[in-house]
Amino acid sequence: MTLKDKQNNEVAVTDNSEKRQFEISYPADAVTAGFTAYIDEEDSRIFYHTVVGDEFGGKGLASILVAEALTATKEAGLTVVPVCPFVKGYVEKNAFEGYRKPTRQDIELVKSQG
Repeated sequence: MTLKDKQNNEVAVTDNSEKRQFEISYPADAVTAGFTAYIDEEDSRIFYHTVVGDEFGGKGLASILVAEALTATKEAGLTVVPVCPFVKGYVEKNAFEGYRKPTRQDIELVKSQG
């Protein structure tokens, strides 16, 4: 399936497992527009930070990125843990199944990565 931003430009979402983040890019220009970072912990994937460059704002990239990242996580058999406010809003707004609320332990794990 081809992914397109709100201006009908093709975008791609890839899992950069070395950096522990999903990235959204414009393949035609080889430009990375943003990422959502995660930590895998046992059977869960904790999403803790999502960023899209200011110059790419208003194109719907964060929603495309998070949708693809959550789908890939669910397909991998992992439970989504939304610590990032954008990811939390996305799962609630879209009635995403396959997530749990973060625990204090999840939050401490994220803080320890800083």
